[in-house]
Amino acid sequence: MIITRLELETNQLGTVKPFYEQRLGLPIMSQSQDEVVFQAGWTALVFRQSDVTTAPYHFAFNVPQYTLEQYQLWFDLPYISTWSADCRIANFPDWKARASYFFDPGGNVVEFIERRDAACEESASGYFQGISEIGLVQDDVKATTDWLQQAYGLSQFPKSKPMPDFTAVGDDYGLLIVAKTGRPWLFTDCKAMPARWRMEFIDPKGNHVLIDPFV
Repeated sequence: MIITRLELETNQLGTVKPFYEQRLGLPIMSQSQDEVVFQAGWTALVFRQSDVTTAPYHFAFNVPQYTLEQYQLWFDLPYISTWSADCRIANFPDWKARASYFFDPGGNVVEFIERRDAACEESASGYFQGISEIGLVQDDVKATTDWLQQAYGLSQFPKSKPMPDFTAVGDDYGLLIVAKTGRPWLFTDCKAMPARWRMEFIDPKGNHVLIDPFV
């Protein structure tokens, strides 16, 4: 699954915009008073101004293998400690992945993740392959997973064992992280709460699909 467009809401567009433009170096595709669209690899990342406070999102950027240490030098960000206080990189053997996490100015939990099976390489077009995860927070994880499989033909991520409060649907290029309402995002005290988003993606059969779980 390739996430080609991800639309998020924020009530702090004035601070989120310079963060992603200047701190992460994402080029701006378009902007207006109420919206900014960044190019993040193959994903158009959209932040839209909201009049109300939104719950923090969790989303991830795929990055090339063996770059996390280098990226932490290049990108001076508020990284989150992982398995210990002095560790800012988490290893996930079952996922064949390593990841680091940070908060953006909107309170979102953002992740850089290396995936051995994602064939991601650095290129002149940017530091990121694309957005590869977005959190989908619901009260019933199993029912939501069943709906994603039936409505969109997506499969359970084979590297992740389904749990009552957490599961992953998709593949190494694009995952929906289905989390139960109130479950803390990994390595944080930030509780997962429903927050509206829209996503366009290319499914495994090559179809272009729009999903809005909050319609």
